[in-house]
Amino acid sequence: MVGTQAPRATGYLYPWDVLGDPGAVHWIKASGVDRVALAAAYHSVRAGTPRHPGRRVVDAQSAALYVPAADAFAANPIVPGSASEWTGTDNAFGEAALVLRAANIPVDAWTVLTHSSAAGGNNPGMCVRNAFGEVYSYALCPSHPEVRGYTAGIVAQVLAHGQPDGLILEAVGPLGFSHQNRHEKTEGAEYSPWVQALLSLCFCEACKASYEARGLPADVEQGRVRAAVMESEDPGLTAATAAGAQDFLPLLEVRWDAAAALLDQCLTAVAASGSNPQISLHASPDPWNTGPFLPVEALRRSRLWRQRGDVTAVVPCWGNPDDGALTVQAMSTNGVRTGAYVLALPPKAPDGGGLAGEWGALHAAGADELHVYHLGLASTRRLSAMSAALAGLR
Repeated sequence: MVGTQAPRATGYLYPWDVLGDPGAVHWIKASGVDRVALAAAYHSVRAGTPRHPGRRVVDAQSAALYVPAADAFAANPIVPGSASEWTGTDNAFGEAALVLRAANIPVDAWTVLTHSSAAGGNNPGMCVRNAFGEVYSYALCPSHPEVRGYTAGIVAQVLAHGQPDGLILEAVGPLGFSHQNRHEKTEGAEYSPWVQALLSLCFCEACKASYEARGLPADVEQGRVRAAVMESEDPGLTAATAAGAQDFLPLLEVRWDAAAALLDQCLTAVAASGSNPQISLHASPDPWNTGPFLPVEALRRSRLWRQRGDVTAVVPCWGNPDDGALTVQAMSTNGVRTGAYVLALPPKAPDGGGLAGEWGALHAAGADELHVYHLGLASTRRLSAMSAALAGLR
């Protein structure tokens, strides 16, 4: 780009995109990315493998840790699943990382923390529970010490066994209503973004205890949320436009503090590992955000994040490029190092020029890094478009 340094590019991958494919290093390098984000702990997924010489689909049936767990979770009721059934090894991350590093490709460990239907299904009492008492089994709630210990254990194992060059943390806070992993059949109900935000407020026992400790009667607050859901009929209503949304901010503060505590425990695990990986985390400027992206309010409350000062917040820029630029600007103006999470998959067109235009606008808005989703899932023509887009920015 004229007059400015080109953005660094990180391409996302699964271990099975590399293992068993002698040509993987070639097409990864040809994509133009500077480094890769390789899944080290991930939720369940059915993934296409369009270039692999021996397979076309991977059915990862549950959330799993892609490095050995050993006995690290023996004292915790929450235990990560194993990926050996669909990878053939308990160290798929480590084995794939060795292949990549041998080709001088830096490897970051893409580590998903609270998103686990397996761990949540086995521990429903430690999951997000909405105001109607309904459990989101895919969403571990960080208000529970056991959940925070589980995520710190995940980070510790990934660093110890995977020895990555960087660490990318996803789902640092709780997931909410809209991000799960079964067939979604709620669209016809036309729950507005505001109703979905209300249905993402947690009333598990740990969150209710936190509300009470702050002078917020949990049963009263739960009733207020239920009433607000029942009374809301406008499908276009958002947290920014809903009357009375500010009244629920004390509940959000509990969520922010719990997520910040989880992040601090994970960063403590990083410090204890003796390694010094580059750290990024998926984040959002939206204070109501749940799911993979941690709200900036929670990030600000993290004591260890403030001490480090070198963590990159990677924000979602998958939709309208103008909206993405506003998201980058909103995060950057908070004094946070910012990267843009961009899509090379449908509904984006496999158009290198179009992608270069979108990604260049995000860079101009303040994104120093592009996190490109997803090298392994992209068809060969999409991979070529990605390569052309990155070349056009340099």
